[in-house]
Amino acid sequence: MSDSLLNFLQHLREFGLVFQRKRKSRRYYPTRLAINLSSGVSGAGGTVHQPGFIVVETNYRLYAYTESELQIALIALFSEMLYRFPNMVVAQVTRESVQQAIASGITAQQIIHFLRTRAHPVMLKQTPVLPPTITDQIRLWELERDRLRFTEGVLYNQFLSQVDFELLLAHARELGVLVFENSAKRLMVVTPAGHSDVKRFWKRQKHSS
Repeated sequence: MSDSLLNFLQHLREFGLVFQRKRKSRRYYPTRLAINLSSGVSGAGGTVHQPGFIVVETNYRLYAYTESELQIALIALFSEMLYRFPNMVVAQVTRESVQQAIASGITAQQIIHFLRTRAHPVMLKQTPVLPPTITDQIRLWELERDRLRFTEGVLYNQFLSQVDFELLLAHARELGVLVFENSAKRLMVVTPAGHSDVKRFWKRQKHSS
């Protein structure tokens, strides 16, 4: 990103149009105010007509015929900027750029809606407006990222017998703190919050046996 665009980004941040946790942070995304303004929503609830300016190709290349720094900054949230000319920018929609946007709280549907509502008149002549390969892939990238979820936990795996394992497993289930289990390998994972209760129960069982 050029120095001039970074400087402009700080102005957007000061106006409350862009959220950026730290001034030097490379991650940023538009506030609700920016989304409403860029969508043409007025304070009275009406809309302002803006001609479309985005052309999307099946090779994930995006051409935006605009000089608006706000629109360019919004496009940069989910794509990689390749070239910038006086009245046009060229960007590439990639797996990394889309998933980074999703990590910032932007949904695949919001990206697709942004592209569709700003489609160039030449794009409006085709049905559907956006290439299905593009919209489908953006949704798949979102699902791909959502498949992996990380949960903290405490591992229990040193059981001398299957009976001991099943006893502690049943107790963890009863407390509602079980995260994962593998009966074949006699291992289980409980939540950090439930660890002390499970550990206390296990010590009592050892002393009583």
